[in-house]
Amino acid sequence: MASTLGVSELGSWQADSVTVGQVEAALSDLRRHEERAAVRTSVLTLVIVVDRRDEAAETLGVVRHLGSRHPSRTLVLCVSDDEKEKASVLDANAAVLLVERGGRQVCVEEITLEVSGRARHHLDSLVLPFTLPDLPVAVWLPERLPSSGDPLLEAADRVIVDTRVVGDQAGALTRLASLTRRLAVTDLSWTRLKPWRELLATLFEGRRYRPFLDGVQHVEVLGHFGPRHLLAGWLMSRLDLPRARVHVAEAEHVSIKLVASDAGRMGRFEVERKGGERVIYAAVDIDGGPSYHQALQFGEDWPSRSLADALTRMGHDELYESALRTALGLLK
Repeated sequence: MASTLGVSELGSWQADSVTVGQVEAALSDLRRHEERAAVRTSVLTLVIVVDRRDEAAETLGVVRHLGSRHPSRTLVLCVSDDEKEKASVLDANAAVLLVERGGRQVCVEEITLEVSGRARHHLDSLVLPFTLPDLPVAVWLPERLPSSGDPLLEAADRVIVDTRVVGDQAGALTRLASLTRRLAVTDLSWTRLKPWRELLATLFEGRRYRPFLDGVQHVEVLGHFGPRHLLAGWLMSRLDLPRARVHVAEAEHVSIKLVASDAGRMGRFEVERKGGERVIYAAVDIDGGPSYHQALQFGEDWPSRSLADALTRMGHDELYESALRTALGLLK
């Protein structure tokens, strides 16, 4: 049973049309006047860039459910795209919170800046004053991919994106592959696909099934644009498959179907999620036997689990980068 999450506010502050210096002073004052917040327990600075207030609240909810695993100073930049606004305007909220889970308490900080005017073109200058010294900075973009010249990237040690939200945009994957040459990138789609990848790998364990890896005839990967191309790229790179043997297509949920042969027998290996069930099914059927079936259920806290996995590693993910580069070949 999952442990209960408890969040209590130790102190908060809100003001409109402020400067960065005023926000910093207010945050320091909150900590100084709250004894329980005397010791900061953050292990990183997490910067989140969104377009709407409701999205800001939603992402903060995800971060809070990280519990004590990755306590952070979280800075949410809610950026207005109103071109009519000329002067830089910052409206701010700051809070010091006590998060408790599994008997462990940690103190975290949340700052939300609503940014409009010229300041939205220089978000790096808003981030740097709030970064914690000697700790990594992760930048999370929940709804978009960064542009190649985005100055915010200069402040980041890691960028967190989600290719599920980019739609059917081949250029987005190309831009993302280029970004991995500059920065460590975490793709939440790739993180969520981990159970599919692990289940498929387990289907080939053992002397009866492993020989089929050398006789893959056809692979079908279904799902949304980003996830299906990542999975197909992973399979092509790991199994050294030619493009002609791999088929990708749109579907609501991810599935992998692989047909292979060994010693004159055909085998079908499948991993899929069916309908609205929060269950991943895996199956093997070999002509003349044997067969194998397995099911894996995943919980409702999937967004927080994906983000937690993303923040566990700060270096480059070579397996992901290889899958992404290979996926570009599917687009030609």
